[in-house]
Amino acid sequence: MSQSMLYHAFGVRAGYEYVRTDYHQGAVQFRLVVKADQFACPSCASVNVIRKGRRERTLQTVPIGLKPVFLVTEVPTCECKDCGAKFELAPLLPRRMCITPKSSRRLRTR
Repeated sequence: MSQSMLYHAFGVRAGYEYVRTDYHQGAVQFRLVVKADQFACPSCASVNVIRKGRRERTLQTVPIGLKPVFLVTEVPTCECKDCGAKFELAPLLPRRMCITPKSSRRLRTR
């Protein structure tokens, strides 16, 4: 799966890198990790940052056919070696969108 496909089909931005696809209980899971160039302290903008753990975040996105699709991303916990700040790093992912009857008509006329 290419990064371009993830962006155009699911709205995944440049801050993530595709790792693998898992098929679990009839669902498709795309595993993503944060790119190394994203590691910078939000307080002092230093790149002298170390990883202190991680957690996973799962987001359901549009299905492929009848199969549900999930984006499983890591959210690393980091610590700045310069200022001592502790933070989680989570680049932007697609936002939730609502389709109303009015927006649906607008999309069909384009």
